[in-house]
Amino acid sequence: MRQWFYLLVLVMGFVCIPTLKVNGEVIVQPKIVQAAEGVFSKETLSQVFVGSGLLKTAPHIMDMIKPLIKGLHGEKSSNIPETLPELPYLLIGLPSEHLALMQLKGDGRFKLPSSGLGKEGYLLDITPQHIHLTADSPEGIFYGVLYLIQRLESEAAKTGIPCGKIADWATLRWRGVHILFNGRQDVPQIERLLTEFMPRLRLNQLIIEINYFFDYKSHPEVAAQNPLTRVDCQHLRELAQKNFIRIIPMLNCMGHQSWAKTTMSLLTTHPEFDETPNAPKDNTGLYCRSWCPSHPSISKFVSDLCDELIDAFHAGAFHVGMDEVFLIGKCPRCKGKDPADLFAKAVNDLHKHLVGKRKVEMYLWGDRLLDGVGMKLGEWEASTNGTAPAIDKIAKDIVICDWHYELPDDFPSIAHLQQHGFRVIPSGWNLKESVKRFLGVGLKLQGAKLPGYLATTWTSAGGVVEGLLGVKAAREEGEKENKNADLPGAIRLGAKMAWEGR
Repeated sequence: MRQWFYLLVLVMGFVCIPTLKVNGEVIVQPKIVQAAEGVFSKETLSQVFVGSGLLKTAPHIMDMIKPLIKGLHGEKSSNIPETLPELPYLLIGLPSEHLALMQLKGDGRFKLPSSGLGKEGYLLDITPQHIHLTADSPEGIFYGVLYLIQRLESEAAKTGIPCGKIADWATLRWRGVHILFNGRQDVPQIERLLTEFMPRLRLNQLIIEINYFFDYKSHPEVAAQNPLTRVDCQHLRELAQKNFIRIIPMLNCMGHQSWAKTTMSLLTTHPEFDETPNAPKDNTGLYCRSWCPSHPSISKFVSDLCDELIDAFHAGAFHVGMDEVFLIGKCPRCKGKDPADLFAKAVNDLHKHLVGKRKVEMYLWGDRLLDGVGMKLGEWEASTNGTAPAIDKIAKDIVICDWHYELPDDFPSIAHLQQHGFRVIPSGWNLKESVKRFLGVGLKLQGAKLPGYLATTWTSAGGVVEGLLGVKAAREEGEKENKNADLPGAIRLGAKMAWEGR
């Protein structure tokens, strides 16, 4: 259906602007551009008007437009006059705040989707005398201002911004990035992600894998050194809200309780929870330890930790991890039990607390729900240890993050998970071609059961920031052997495709 829509756009004479870059960063191409003659020169800008109603709901919008009015010698005003000036000006507001904006919203030449612009869509009217920007919500104004800023920063803007009418909106409403948190020293770089990089990439979800790097009060013995504090969380949440980003805290549950020779604090302080209590202390022969899903105290213990993270961020969603669970059914309590039943029990225990009691959205890595043999996938991105039948034993309102990092021609897992009733978020990593193919399949299946795309990074916020800045490649162990790895490029490509839908 979407292909017919774009064909209709072309037939009616709407065109896309040429690909533009700002410091190597590709600017998203609006879905509809109705070109007109002339340019708007920022050098002639004399006045800026911002709707008072908009400023009440999103006062930081005024700070956003400062780059647009740099060097402006005329008036800066938040009061929109009924009669607009003849000198070049910028008008920003909701449709109800001025007749000119209402007329732009009602322009029948925009062939918008039946669902309209959505919360993040915006409309622009650019002439030599003015720029009008409107949207149905502050989020839409936010993304419209970002687009203007990037256009003005581009090399092409030296001669002025081409005139025309523009309509743009997000194809996928959920566009995220996942990072690791390794201690409080990461906070400044998370700030940069929230305020600089994620907005410009049109990303609106940040999954922070915190694990034990938090100042837990319910079980202080598991808190790692240099942990995140509640004050830090509140500060990051406020920054996120200003940039229309949702923070989703993550505690990797069940599996990944050790790495190499290091066992994480949960099992070092509570060895009674260990699924392989007799394994060598240095983890020889193990990939990652797991906790026992059958232990009578584990569910309450982990729920306490989840509660603290939810409360610290006032979070509306929580990611429980649970990828690559290889050690299951090993301890005396679990031995002889069906691995699928054990995995499903762990998932449903978490779901009962998070969704049932705390009323938050629950996210889960999807690899243990896929049959590695039947889908011809390896033991990392799918299960070969009997957990796959759990797909029919867990709650269907869980959002599945379906990760794949290789280069197959197709990704059948997306449709498979959707057919089993789940919402699915394709999750790519560091190969641009893999992201292109993976998200390309996802875009064909988009809808209520495919709300978005997630860029996984497996590095810290600092690593991601340095990579996006071009200071150095953001690389982790899995990338060292792969000369084609380009994590910053893959993040940018996934973000661009998720917004543009192509």
